[in-house]
Amino acid sequence: MGWAVMVVWECEIINNTDTIVKRIKAMLEYDKTDPVSIEKYAKKLVGQTLDEAISGTILSAMNKEDKGTFGHILETCYFGINPGNSQNPDFKEAGVELKSTPLKMTKKGLVSKERLVMNMIDYMKLENETWETSSFLKKNALLLLVLYLHEKGRKSVLDYMIKAVGLWKYSAEDLKIMRDDWLKIQKMVKEGKAHELSEGDTFYLGACRKGHKEGPRKQPKSEIGAKQRAFSLKQRYVNEMINALLKREQSGIPEKIVKSVKEYSSGQTFEDFITSKFIPYYGMTQEEIACLLAIDLNKETKNANDIISRNILGVKKKNIEEFEKAGVTMRSIVLESTGKLIESISFPTFEYTELVKEKSWESSSIKAQYDKKFFFVIYKRNNKNEKVLKKAIFWNMPYKDLIEAKKVWKETILRIKADKCDNLPKITDNPVAHVRPHAQNKKDTFITPSGKKCVKKCFWLNAKYIQSQLGPI
Repeated sequence: MGWAVMVVWECEIINNTDTIVKRIKAMLEYDKTDPVSIEKYAKKLVGQTLDEAISGTILSAMNKEDKGTFGHILETCYFGINPGNSQNPDFKEAGVELKSTPLKMTKKGLVSKERLVMNMIDYMKLENETWETSSFLKKNALLLLVLYLHEKGRKSVLDYMIKAVGLWKYSAEDLKIMRDDWLKIQKMVKEGKAHELSEGDTFYLGACRKGHKEGPRKQPKSEIGAKQRAFSLKQRYVNEMINALLKREQSGIPEKIVKSVKEYSSGQTFEDFITSKFIPYYGMTQEEIACLLAIDLNKETKNANDIISRNILGVKKKNIEEFEKAGVTMRSIVLESTGKLIESISFPTFEYTELVKEKSWESSSIKAQYDKKFFFVIYKRNNKNEKVLKKAIFWNMPYKDLIEAKKVWKETILRIKADKCDNLPKITDNPVAHVRPHAQNKKDTFITPSGKKCVKKCFWLNAKYIQSQLGPI
């Protein structure tokens, strides 16, 4: 590929993207109208870095911290695409959108480093779109994914190794859930609530923040400016795409709840479908449900609630595919016979030295946890102390409550920096969240920024707050 040396060197000297694209287009080795031909050409990248794929010429003005740089070089210097914000797919004639996304290495292997950001949301145009003619579907119906390993210490994105390449077309079952997600986002925009959008509102297709420096954008039926957002595929969904492209054998392969879109009733959403499975068992004790479903259940088993829930959903495995892809957390909530919820909900422990490094609420680790969707299966004890199934609901934290939770996060960081790790926000300090120990014992500690040892703690959602979110029981 000697021509690439010449082209990229010219890019370095004259910095003219149009010139580069014209030169490369004249030498391309794929049929721009054929997705399979494009994929075949793209797969030559696997096992190489961009530097190697374009004959090792490095662009002098490269900013390795610029997330858009890898994609820009890939489009311009390998595929001959002129980068832009077109509403059409990158390979317009083939209907293929090019998407590159970074991977990171963990103990479990390669996983997605982040969500996959798609096209920008135009609030004013979205109001009048239909799913079938939507800008999202028009641009992203068929993807060409390029997965590369992001490694710290690399001097340039040109040095990132490309691990997998392939076409991705959504299954009918996934598209059904994405359609529901898209309609929910559109509904909020139509109601003048674009400023209240949260990634916890949806399952696979999110509305993520894009460009934190940009000012608020106009939205329909509201004078309130809404932060700029883009459609995105949730990080957990991207992990499933990665598994497929890497042809990776998974331990504990997830089990589907919905085997076919034909299982849905007319107008039924995924949420409706799941909750409808629980309704016939409302008012029954765990023992009655177990008997009806022929479950050999020891009620003293710690995961008895989860076993019953999975059987109601018609799955046996612990890992549920739709919940895995959406990052849904299933939790059983047990109310006392008085109707009171005693237990607060905990989140993973935080390290004091890491928490104080977080620069913004939007990128904080706890905000990512709060943005998830929960599936609550609610029981209430009767006068015999038996657990009676009362309700099953999907829930995510409303916008106004995220604002309250942010106060706790901010105050926690301030106190840790002030060396007050033993005096973090209590349950009486905030109506939504608090911080308290989440450790095995007093010796289970983390180091503080001042070098002291302090018992491990985590953020909690207040029991009283959770109870207020459950609705009538």
